[in-house]
Amino acid sequence: MDTDNLAVYSLMEQLRGYGRKQFTGKLELQSVRNNKWNIYYCHGRLVWASGGTHNHRRWRRLMSHYKVQVDFSKMSFRSTKEMKLWDYHVLVILMKRLVLSREQISPIIETFVHEVLFDVIQCAANERINYYCDFEDEVTPVIALIHAESAIDRAYQEWLLWRKVGVADFSPNLAPWIKRPTQLKEEASELTHKTLITILDGRRSLRELSSWLKKDLLTLTQSLMAYYYRGMIGLVEIPDIESPMASILLGEPTKIEQMKLLESNQEVRTDLQLHHPLVACVDDSKQVCMTIEQIVKDFGFHFLGIRDSIKVLPLLIEHRPEVIILDLVMPIVGGYELCTQIRRIPEFKETPILILTSNDTFINQLRAKFVGATSFISKTSGNAKIGEQIQRHLLPSSGDPK
Repeated sequence: MDTDNLAVYSLMEQLRGYGRKQFTGKLELQSVRNNKWNIYYCHGRLVWASGGTHNHRRWRRLMSHYKVQVDFSKMSFRSTKEMKLWDYHVLVILMKRLVLSREQISPIIETFVHEVLFDVIQCAANERINYYCDFEDEVTPVIALIHAESAIDRAYQEWLLWRKVGVADFSPNLAPWIKRPTQLKEEASELTHKTLITILDGRRSLRELSSWLKKDLLTLTQSLMAYYYRGMIGLVEIPDIESPMASILLGEPTKIEQMKLLESNQEVRTDLQLHHPLVACVDDSKQVCMTIEQIVKDFGFHFLGIRDSIKVLPLLIEHRPEVIILDLVMPIVGGYELCTQIRRIPEFKETPILILTSNDTFINQLRAKFVGATSFISKTSGNAKIGEQIQRHLLPSSGDPK
């Protein structure tokens, strides 16, 4: 076992030890380069984690990922302690106001904890970390209790995977940028060059790019390393953004406000049950259109099939579908060009556009993202999975944050 593994092993034993000892309180960690993290325990279980180089970026990214909208002008905190731990207590307030349920918040907290643990483990492999226990600093109320051993092992296994493929020294908080644009243009394909020039601006971290592109973080990092080692792109540290917490106005909702929220939520659920959304499928293949039509109708949605690419825009404007399924390869006007044209229409700026293809390569996904597509649907994934993907963009499930 080498020095890096010994350092990581020592860190993990420390973290596990607090779990075994049923520790309650805050564990402060600080690296020699002054990176700081806070990990909170309750009777040996993990309940929250924060800190690191991108604490506020992490908050913004994960709130966007879980589709949680927070109006900080309508947040109030009852004590200085709550204000110091504002990120956690915003989730508490959302739960108390019935905006999110405990079941919806738990995976958000688990993701925060996982990312902090990964960053701490990665840091421990390269520099010494000091520890300090604060038995007085407890997190209350507790929303989720996470098994410490399992969470630590999961983060460790992810770090081992990064190490195995040779990218363990690259922090996911680094931002890629185009270092040699001329060389990139000469050696990469026209599509790859155009895509990388667009997305690698040195302002988004690898984690932010992964979330934005809906691409696995490790896969994305690996795909960029070929260009990094040939000197075409660089990786740079970027600062954290300003704290999103602004004005503090509202207190806890009254009983009447809670009743109104409940009634409002019930009305939304009733509307969703009565409404039958329209799904449009743009594909020159009659067979594909018939298959998608059957899937869509089996899920209780209305269907609009468009096989002539020239008629796509007029028909979409006329019928206003709530989801558009778009084939990539079509005569006269291709899928990428159609997607660009659809996004230029104000009514369809936020409409989910799902690319239907049998060739969902990384480059195709990047290009689709560049022209405004929402997601990919593989033609080979089976009717049930295709239907579930369509449904996911139409109806929020009970487990999704609203």
